[in-house]
Amino acid sequence: MPRSYEVIHETEYRYEWPADSAWQLAHLRPRVTDLQSVSKHHLEIEPLPSEMDAGTDYFGNPVQRFAVPAAHDRLQVRSVAEVTVAPKPVPVVAKSWEKVLSSVLQGDAALRYELVQYCLASPFVPLLEDTLALARPDFVAGRDLLLALQAFARRIRDQFQFDPDATHIGTPLTEVLQTGRGVCQDFAHLMISAVRGMGLPARYVSGYLLTEPPPGQPRLVGADASHAWVSVWCDQAGWVDVDPTNGKLADQAFITLGWGRDYGDVAPLRGVVWGGGKQQLNVRVTVTPR
Repeated sequence: MPRSYEVIHETEYRYEWPADSAWQLAHLRPRVTDLQSVSKHHLEIEPLPSEMDAGTDYFGNPVQRFAVPAAHDRLQVRSVAEVTVAPKPVPVVAKSWEKVLSSVLQGDAALRYELVQYCLASPFVPLLEDTLALARPDFVAGRDLLLALQAFARRIRDQFQFDPDATHIGTPLTEVLQTGRGVCQDFAHLMISAVRGMGLPARYVSGYLLTEPPPGQPRLVGADASHAWVSVWCDQAGWVDVDPTNGKLADQAFITLGWGRDYGDVAPLRGVVWGGGKQQLNVRVTVTPR
């Protein structure tokens, strides 16, 4: 049965001294997909913005823009959404990863044009030999693509430690590989780097996880904050979502905000602040069943 959730995403910036003005771009409205619908969404912003509009970005994600022209020593943005997620069918690929790669290279021209942007390096995802080396034991010749992806996701989960204090968004992948620590954004970028290095299309997905799982089910790593995972083009199965932080396929506990090449395309909130000095950022996310 479909499951409905309330998602509350609270962001607060505190400034060293009052900022003169701010312009922000928000990816905070969950995206409508074949398996996800959005019944309600609104933003609560303090100080009140002088202007605000909404639209979609290049990737089709909903975006909202707003401006705060008055002096302020903190900015609070509270996003409240009601989302319904349908059951995710178990993907069936039944093709080796090499055959899927061949179908990408030799398939329909329009599809190749759409997929090629997810095969190349992007600002947060360089193509590294070290990420390829990490993935090669799971991408053996002739292996079903879905099995290879699941095995690689489990390898990342088992070999890297989730540590919210180990990295920031500008930490390069080379450092994550050296320290073996990071957060969901790092692990998604790592997996994308390897999969693209193989020549396969992979995109970055931003979203949320259910904060409190049903009784008897484990609490997933990455709840209480925005989450990130990977979506890989799997030929007949289309885009398949894989979570390297938890080493599993995405299910109904995953709520999609949007997708792009990497974090930079779908950051929940980003913008320009005039003045203010140093910033202190606090984020809190709560996902509850309805």
